[in-house]
Amino acid sequence: MKNLYTILGVAENADQATIKKAYRKLAKENHPDATGGDKKKTERFKEINEAYDVLSDKEKRAAYTRLKNAPVRSDGMPEGFDPETFERTFGGVRGGVRAGRGGVTFGEGMGGVDMGDIFSSLFGDGTGRGAGMDGARTRERHSRGNDIAGTLEVTFSEAALGTRRKVQTGAGASVEVSIPAGVETGGRLRVGGQGGPAPAKGGVAGDLYLDIKVLPDRHLARVGADIELGVPISVAEAALGAKVSVPTVEGAVTVTIPPGASSGTKLRLRGRGIKRAEGARGDQICRVEIVVPKGVPDDAELRKLFEEIGKRQDPKAVREF
Repeated sequence: MKNLYTILGVAENADQATIKKAYRKLAKENHPDATGGDKKKTERFKEINEAYDVLSDKEKRAAYTRLKNAPVRSDGMPEGFDPETFERTFGGVRGGVRAGRGGVTFGEGMGGVDMGDIFSSLFGDGTGRGAGMDGARTRERHSRGNDIAGTLEVTFSEAALGTRRKVQTGAGASVEVSIPAGVETGGRLRVGGQGGPAPAKGGVAGDLYLDIKVLPDRHLARVGADIELGVPISVAEAALGAKVSVPTVEGAVTVTIPPGASSGTKLRLRGRGIKRAEGARGDQICRVEIVVPKGVPDDAELRKLFEEIGKRQDPKAVREF
């Protein structure tokens, strides 16, 4: 498979400025006007433009990186590949890709960039026409079985980190599918050739589509690539500080509450959030929530303690208005 990052000579975590700088240097060196029409460099120039077209666009880059790192199915396509999503992401108003029940077809578009070549770069073997494209075109030439849709429930942690699951196919068997990290409710996985059986000799089975439903967690909430958690603490823990065990998608960890913490204080657990398409993970934000003990007005001893605290702390000093 062609690697678009390798074509530009940049790392997968390269920022846009680095990508742009690398593209300009390579494009200048390989432009037909500067190479006298050298065929190899002209082809190289085309590859450079294809790579930059994808990596310079935030949405296309995220989709490409996610698909590039996904396991490959038996039909040569990556787990989770969906023609309609591919069309929306890589086609857009500049076109070049059309998806339909019969498969995926390609044309010229994107300002001279051939989407067929980009498709092969994503899923091919480096020869210019990969198994994924051949499979898509083959499906256009033969009758197909019915597509089947179902719902796949995953836990909050599974959605955050990614996982593998066995699911029932249209033929009554089971197949293991890869659920990408960062998936959200409403996401859809396509499992090629696992839907309804082929209607005739020479045909192909339909596809199995799985609509993802992420089950909510009792404590953790997703906010973009970050995870938020409310951490209840006692008045004494807030005043004196404490070490508190908190849940994460990978299990409990201990956080340190600093002395004098107020409600709303945020503690950041770096790299404990949702795994992004490019590999980096978000953070977990632990928000301190001070819990006042119940029954203070009716408990003489507690009331006396809080009255003493009140004498030592001027109420006006804790309010900003």
